[in-house]
Amino acid sequence: MRSFRRAALVALILGAAIPVAAQTPKRPPRTYGTTAVSYVSIPAEEFSPLDSSYSYTLGTYNTARYSSNCGGAGVFCFGAPLHLPSGAKLVSLELVFDDTNGIDFTTGTLVECNAVGMSCSNHPTAPGGPPDCSVPGEICSGAVFASGRGSQVADLTPDDLTIDNLNNSYRLWAGFTRGTSAEQIVGMIVGYVLQVSPPPVDPTFNDVPPAHPFYQYIEALAASGVTGGCGGGNYCPDSPITRGQMAVFLAKALGLQWP
Repeated sequence: MRSFRRAALVALILGAAIPVAAQTPKRPPRTYGTTAVSYVSIPAEEFSPLDSSYSYTLGTYNTARYSSNCGGAGVFCFGAPLHLPSGAKLVSLELVFDDTNGIDFTTGTLVECNAVGMSCSNHPTAPGGPPDCSVPGEICSGAVFASGRGSQVADLTPDDLTIDNLNNSYRLWAGFTRGTSAEQIVGMIVGYVLQVSPPPVDPTFNDVPPAHPFYQYIEALAASGVTGGCGGGNYCPDSPITRGQMAVFLAKALGLQWP
């Protein structure tokens, strides 16, 4: 196994381009890395009434929910928390529904608030779903859709949403234009990609200044406790790394453990 420079290994772990000979492309992992889109599914079972006065009824196949006394344009009946790691960039929001009415429709939204649940904004900013029920900040099933189980996907990349669990909170809301069994929430699916944290202004290591091509990635490893450098306040980015040192990097970066 050939040797890697320390800086190149950092980039390999965190997803930067490595200036070495071309390698055979491999499918990126689904649970880590910065290029693969991952998805978190929030099923109907996790949605609960937003108000204690709203009724709660199991829907089709017991995999959907609806309320017989909550409905109306702009009214959301059910909510569920969204738990994603800080730094995740949201790329899509999918509404899964059961709709058998050709006039009414099911709606959903992703709500971002500050840490105390105020100053909230709804996403997608641009309407999602068919144009016959388009409302900014919402995604809808479609007013004329009446084919039962279906889904609609909205693009969240224009909203530029990055999860910040320290300063913000996130939840999903679902609603219906009429409170009947013809409009049901089955769940919502959020797509996201992981990112490397932005670099600090002041460098941690004497030999890795902000202009260094791997500065951001080395700083991310240092901030995560993966590496403390090579001693003397340096990182030694161009020094070879042994298989043993590589094991420490990878095990710490991926949180590997034995049962």
